[in-house]
Amino acid sequence: MGKFTEYLDGKVYSCIGCRSNLARHTDIVSKQYEGNSGPAYLFRNAVNVRCSPPKCEQLYSGNHTVSTISCVTCSYQLGWKYVRVSSPRQKYKEGTYLIESAYTIKENRWEEQFSNTLLKLQRKNSLERT
Repeated sequence: MGKFTEYLDGKVYSCIGCRSNLARHTDIVSKQYEGNSGPAYLFRNAVNVRCSPPKCEQLYSGNHTVSTISCVTCSYQLGWKYVRVSSPRQKYKEGTYLIESAYTIKENRWEEQFSNTLLKLQRKNSLERT
């Protein structure tokens, strides 16, 4: 087990096991993926993850070379990284990270950002009334 090394700002997804930041909401490529346990997100980038040695796997979309990814802090298995894909039509997946939604949580900053926006709107409305 290690210690997470990168802290992300804004809306982030974190490890359900230890809350280490994993990926930014803005790095989502798609929410229409399936992992081993169900729904998953495909991210352009991920941090605080450890990759296993690559291996060839038969996935829903074909044979691909993937590395299993786990949290650097608590070693929770999160999903996989696409290393190489078999189809030219799926080249966009190479280098991306599939993280299963069951193993992530949205950090509290989602609520904080909503609260800050709401406060600004309330202040603006009260100023307009005066």
